[in-house]
This record gives sequence, C-alpha cells and structure tokens, in this order.
Amino acid sequence: MTENAAILAWVADRTPNLAPRGELGRYRLIEMLSFLASEIHKRFPIYFSVSEDPKAVLREEILQRFGLLAGRVERENYLFGESFSVADPYLFMLARGAQELDFPLAKCFRDFVGRIETRPSVREAERREGLTEASSPRS
Repeated sequence: MTENAAILAWVADRTPNLAPRGELGRYRLIEMLSFLASEIHKRFPIYFSVSEDPKAVLREEILQRFGLLAGRVERENYLFGESFSVADPYLFMLARGAQELDFPLAKCFRDFVGRIETRPSVREAERREGLTEASSPRS
C-alpha cells in the first residue's frame, strides 16, 4: 500500500479505537481521509512548484478547504468528536505544515495542532525523528 487514505484505513481496521464508531463510522473515516488527501494534501506539492501569482490562488484554495473543517475542529477535540482517530494525525501534519508556511489558519487549527502535539506518542515520535529542540543536534 502506498496511499495515505488506504494505509490509515488499514490501520483503523486493525485498531478499531482509532476509527469513528457507529454504522457509518468506517465510511465517514474514508470520506475524511479522502477529503484530506484530495482537497488539501494534493495542493501542497503544486503550491511549492509554482510562481508567486498562482501560489496566492492555491494558498486561498487550501485555506478554503481548511475552512470547511473549522466547525468540526472548533466544536470538538478531534475530527470525530472526543475520540482520536487515524484522520487526526493526518490533519495535524497538514495544519502544522500550513502553519510553518505562515498560512493564516483559524485559531481552532492552531489549538488543534497544540492539542495533538501534547499527546505522549506524538512527543515521542518527534523526539525519535529529531524534531524537538531537546533532541536536535544543535542542543
């Protein structure tokens, strides 16, 4: 498997507590993973490869797609309520990347990124990958 949506759906099938519950839970998860992949993620490589004028248009498109998720992230801790799912780290990476590019994301996404960053598993992964100050070679 090579596509994020397929890999994350596979993980959720093997770890049911990482998927939304209910009759339509699996399909809502696939819907969300597909949205993240096709509507947000796919625009970033294009954003990096174009000149400034089209870059501004792509930036607005990306922000508009994030805006479609803002209500969910404002109301709940995670994309599917109070339960963390495999879609949350995907959104986390996209939102954090947008922040690093100085995209003016809504406060709810900054809060979301902050919430995910405090999870012990995320802190450990960042430490292992050398993404935290304490483990960077400059420290």
